Amino acid sequence: MSGDLRFDSVMKSIDVYGRLAFGGQCVAMMMLIAGPLLFLTAAVLPFVLWDDNRGEALLFWLGGWAIAIVVTLAGVGLGVFAWRWSGDWITEWPGYAVALVFAAAGNTALGFMLTSAPLPIPASFAIAIGVVFALGCLVAGHLGGARLLPDQRQRAMARRR
Repeated sequence: MSGDLRFDSVMKSIDVYGRLAFGGQCVAMMMLIAGPLLFLTAAVLPFVLWDDNRGEALLFWLGGWAIAIVVTLAGVGLGVFAWRWSGDWITEWPGYAVALVFAAAGNTALGFMLTSAPLPIPASFAIAIGVVFALGCLVAGHLGGARLLPDQRQRAMARRR
């Protein structure tokens, strides 16, 4: 195998840890979007549904805030954990843009499944999170930062010689 072919195959392939890291970062972005949305929903919805003198409104208000904080902190934790194994290509803007699109689509699908689809709640979460993670793992090697442009490849080969 020639050096140029070997270099191309290495640059086109992303290791398993990098793929898993990007899938984890897509799920973390999903959690970081869902946290503030849960917080706002928990701040407004209980008092729209019930009067201020109902105990359920206060329970859902405080419980919703707690869930929103836990989801946001878990998203930050997962993002930092997955960042350790991510490559430089993830920290470029295409990686963030793709993760944001996948997370927004996953949250939208999750909201639809929770409100309109006849699925159990755990299955809705498992499907939405699993699909976002799998899509992140599949697309990881095809992001713009994962490949070198032809002129960059030639410069890199010239430096090696």
